[in-house]
Amino acid sequence: MGLNERILRMTVPRTWRYFKLNHVQGSFLFLPILVLVICCLLLIQEAANRLNVLKENVLEGFKSSPNNEETFRIFCMINHKAGDEQRATAVLDTWVKRCDGYAFVSTRDRLDNHTIVVPGNESRQILWAKVQAMIRHANTIRNDFDWFLKTDDDTYVVIENLRLFLADHSPEDPIYFGNEFNYGYSGGYLSGGAGYVLANRAVQLIVENGFDSGLCNLTDHEVEEHRLEDCAIKVGVNHSGETLDDQGKGRFFPYAPETHFTPGNENLVRAVASLHQRNLLFEITVIVSEWLFQVSSRTSFRLLF
Repeated sequence: MGLNERILRMTVPRTWRYFKLNHVQGSFLFLPILVLVICCLLLIQEAANRLNVLKENVLEGFKSSPNNEETFRIFCMINHKAGDEQRATAVLDTWVKRCDGYAFVSTRDRLDNHTIVVPGNESRQILWAKVQAMIRHANTIRNDFDWFLKTDDDTYVVIENLRLFLADHSPEDPIYFGNEFNYGYSGGYLSGGAGYVLANRAVQLIVENGFDSGLCNLTDHEVEEHRLEDCAIKVGVNHSGETLDDQGKGRFFPYAPETHFTPGNENLVRAVASLHQRNLLFEITVIVSEWLFQVSSRTSFRLLF
């Protein structure tokens, strides 16, 4: 027997034993991984089925609402920081498509998007000027829309839930809804960060009896909510933070998610969900919001980063 043949006889059995040993060990690892993957797929499928059922229930509830004739229209007005394309793109790709009309409000015109331009430099100091521009524009299109939502470009809004909520209210009432803050201001006011929605009649009274008459203070101010509440009171428009759902849960949320979702803070809010996002997971958060919050009672989530 030659040297090569003896080496081959010695090597092949060892190689074969090594292969069989690793193959058996690999099989033991492969089976649990396979089971885990199958379980995950089944869970995902079950979650998808439940999501579809919940969505159907939400839509069915909307259709069966006694005051809903599917005729009221919502115009969405988005406060936009000029140059922040990430936020604008996220809004355009997601929730704003479900509004019946929309406009950005910014210091610069956005090509290919309806923009209400407010001259000046982007800062909190011109927030009240921006809100005035929004409401004035809303008054020019009152014949075409019933409700006017003011929100920011860092907010995610579940328009379907907003419709469900508004179906039980009349746009002819002088009222606007949102998240009520009570600290530091007598009588309370609605959070601008959480967003608020104005009835058609409220818009008319604020513009014609407040802005145009000189009754309201129109000078620049960074706390838009105070200026708006002062003006609303003078013209007979009421704010309402009574926007909880039938389970006592809020719809409008002005704080960060780590605040809202911390145990013990369940009653912290009274009304559209705000979710602060401060990192590069912005797009992922939008996708999760699309999937998750459209089946809850919540109306909006802020996406700050």
